Amino acid sequence: MKIIYIRETEETCDIIKRILLSFKRIFNVIKVENNKMYYLPLFKEGKLSKHRIRRLTNKINLLLEKNGANTVVLSEYLNSNQLFKNYLYSKNISILNGRYLFKCLVYEIIQYIFRIKNKKMEFRRDFIDDK
Repeated sequence: MKIIYIRETEETCDIIKRILLSFKRIFNVIKVENNKMYYLPLFKEGKLSKHRIRRLTNKINLLLEKNGANTVVLSEYLNSNQLFKNYLYSKNISILNGRYLFKCLVYEIIQYIFRIKNKKMEFRRDFIDDK
């Protein structure tokens, strides 16, 4: 099962980045990172219209079909938008809770941390009490 994380873009104070983001918002450019994370051209303080949500979900659906995924985890902001979730459900896209994803990916998260720290991951038997 392939799972994709969808979130809004990070808010910036830089005027040039905001101008570039406004162009991305007009054309609904979705930034894809490692085929695992999608960044939508949204600000948290902005309102989402029905038309815009429909266009974004259509584009997300095309990207998910291209990657062979049908399950997503939404950021807290997107998860609170009921209209956005309804459009995703209408496209037969399953939405998972982030807690479930964390439980499934604990081993990969630990591997990632060890790789970043340049440490070798090993299993130590002395922590387990066999008695």
